[in-house]
Parts: sequence; structure tokens; C-alpha cells
Amino acid sequence: MRHRDQTIRQRATVIAMTVTGFVAVVLYIGVLALIQYQVASRLSTELTYTTRQVAALARAGRLTNPVIVGGHQLVQVQNDRGQVVAATRSVSGLPALHARRPADGQRIEQRVCVDRRHCLTVVSQRVTAPGQALTIHSIAPEPGLFPRPGLAVLLALGIPAGIGVGGVWRWWAAGRRLRPIEALRDELDAINAADLRRRVSMPQRRDEFYWLAMAVNATLDRLEAAVEQQRRLVSDVSHDLRSPIAGLRAELEVALIDPEGTDLREALGRTLTNIDRLQNIVTELLALARRDAGLPSRNGPVDLGDLAEREVRRVPRRITAKVVAEPGVVVRANRLDISRILTNLLDNAARHADSEVTVTVRREGGEAVVEVSNDGEQIPPADRERIFERFIRLPDARQRDPGGSGLGLAISREIAHAQGGTLTLSDSDKGACFVLALPVLSELSA
Repeated sequence: MRHRDQTIRQRATVIAMTVTGFVAVVLYIGVLALIQYQVASRLSTELTYTTRQVAALARAGRLTNPVIVGGHQLVQVQNDRGQVVAATRSVSGLPALHARRPADGQRIEQRVCVDRRHCLTVVSQRVTAPGQALTIHSIAPEPGLFPRPGLAVLLALGIPAGIGVGGVWRWWAAGRRLRPIEALRDELDAINAADLRRRVSMPQRRDEFYWLAMAVNATLDRLEAAVEQQRRLVSDVSHDLRSPIAGLRAELEVALIDPEGTDLREALGRTLTNIDRLQNIVTELLALARRDAGLPSRNGPVDLGDLAEREVRRVPRRITAKVVAEPGVVVRANRLDISRILTNLLDNAARHADSEVTVTVRREGGEAVVEVSNDGEQIPPADRERIFERFIRLPDARQRDPGGSGLGLAISREIAHAQGGTLTLSDSDKGACFVLALPVLSELSA
């Protein structure tokens, strides 16, 4: 199994077994080293005791051949010419040991290798016996890597046992710790688009799983809102598209049923009106989809006063707007997006105005402010936020312009928010006054 395909539980178990194996091996080596040190220390003590015992006999002139000592130590006594003068029975007749000779009265411990595979631990002491100087060598085989093989094997068997126990424990502990995640996954699997009102259960303890559940529920809240918005969008779009499509169908059916009695110019005019309405709805929907998709836009310096003058002259309207602009009111924004806001506000103002539309551009603190006002009917306070919702059209708006889409103000507010500004409807003595506020270029550059 590849590492990236392993579950968290499997990875935790593998890591635990690896760490346990590493620790077990280190402990095994440490215990072996400790055993070897203890065996070597005890051997050195025994050899030293034997050497001292034989040295006392040599000084007293009571040294015999063979040398008789307690235990199983090997002793060899040499004179100054390197000849063996006495030895224990087990090494009697063997050649003299080639070992370093200590100074008079001194005792040393040394390692002497007979060949590449056999080495000895030797404790040597030089003493003065009656008539001659002697060197006493107490000898024992050097402890190997495993001075106690049985214990070493038993400890070695403990390594896989420890790894297995560590793996089983980690598997159980990880499964228990990840149980809330499995419960969360099961609850998420049970939630579908048909019932987005359900939420995952919150753990009792405020740990990482608690905050994960909080984040999941917050995401479900946003998902439910998005799905609900999409449902309303589909419902509103289907409702708004039904009227112009029904109008087109009616005009075409009438023309087909009675082609002789149909005024072609009048029928084509009504058909064109319905097509214009369809085109407006589709255009606004495309703009709305582009905003919802979060497509990037190119921002640059935009002179709001100059742009307002251009938008007023670009499209002839029922009432020509008057522009009152301070010079040098510049923002950093997408020029096409700001043009769309001004176009929507100017179309809305011209549609509802009695005789006058005014566009005011000014700097106010750190903001650039654009006001688009008209002298028509005032909007009731209860509807001042509703008009910024998608597909919301007040009865007066439907009566004045049946071909509207109800998306213009919603898209304009979303664009304003995306550019770091606001679009609101302010109080006015008559008519409606829409206020667009954006950070000025100097504030953005600071």
C-alpha cells in the first residue's frame, strides 16, 4: 500500500510500531552494554582478588606449582626472563603469556589477544619474592558481545513482542480518538441536497473535533443559503422568462392563424419588445454568473466625474441627467464594472423621474461619493433594502418598465462591495437618491 493511500489510523500505527521498534532496539543495545559492563567489572574484580592472593603467597615464599586458587581463574607466574615458574593446573605446560610487565609493586589490567578470534582479560602484578622478582598474570577469557546468551535471546524476543503490542495499542487508541471523525463522516453522508437543514452533532469536549464540527456546520449554513439562493434564482428566472416567451409565442401563433389580418409592422414591434426583454434578462444573468463565479477583473485608475459624463452622453434616455462633479475624484477599480453601476443607476433614475435626474460626484473624507437622484416617487422605507435583492421589482417599477429584469440594483451592489465600497439608498426630500461610495485612489495607494 502506498503511503499516500494509507488512512490516518494506519499511518499512526506504522509510526508507532517504527518508534517502538527503534526504542526497543536502543534499549536492547543498552541492556546488552550494561550486562557486558557488569560482567567485565565483576571479572576484573575477581581477577584482581586472585592476583592479590597469589602475590601474597609469593611474597611469603609459599607459592606452589601448580598454583592453587579458589574458583576457575587461570594463573601464570613468570620470572624476569619470561619463563613460567608456576601456573594453575589448567594452564600448566602452556607457553608463557606475552603480556606487558608492570613496574615493581604495580598492578595493571590489560587485554591480550592470542589470535584474531580469541582475546583474554589479564590482571598483572609484579612482586618481589624471596630470591627473585615475579610477575603474576591472572587470566580469563574476555567477555564477548553476548556474555549471557540466554538473556540476550530472551531480550531479543521482546523486540517484536514490544513492536506488536505498540502497534495494537496505537491502532486501538487511534481508532478511539478518530471515532468522532467517523461519526462526523456518517452524518455528512446522511445529509443531501434534499435536506440541507440537518447539522452534524457537536462533541461535548471543546477540542479540535469540536471546532471541526463548528466549521462543518458553518459550511453547511453557507451551502444551504447558496442552494436556497439558487432555487430562488431558478424560480425567478423561469417566472421572468415565461412572460416574454409567452408573448413571442402568442404573436407568432396569431400571425400564423391569420396572416392576412395581422399588421406585420405592429406584430414585429411587439415581438422586438419581447426579444429586448429577453436580451436584458440574459445579459443581466451573464453578468450575475460572472460575479458569482468570482472571475478576476482588471483594476486601474478611474475618474468618476469623467466616467459619469461619458455614461450620460453614451445612452440617450427619456430624461437627460445633469452631472455636477468635482475634478480629480479618482478611484482604483474596474472601469467596465463602475460603468455598469452608473448605467443601472441612470436607467433606474430616468425610468422613475418626473422631470429631473442629477449625478453628483465629490470627495468626502477618504471616499469618493457618487449620488444619482431623481424627482419621482419616493421608495417606502420598508422596501429600501428589498430593491437590492435579485429579481425584486416593486409594482411601480413593473408598471413603468415591464421589460426590466430586477437584477440591475442587485448586481450594482455586489460590484460595489467587490470594489471595497457600498451602494445604499439615502433619505431625500423627493424621489430616490442612490449613493455609491468607493475608496479614493490616494487611500488605496497609501
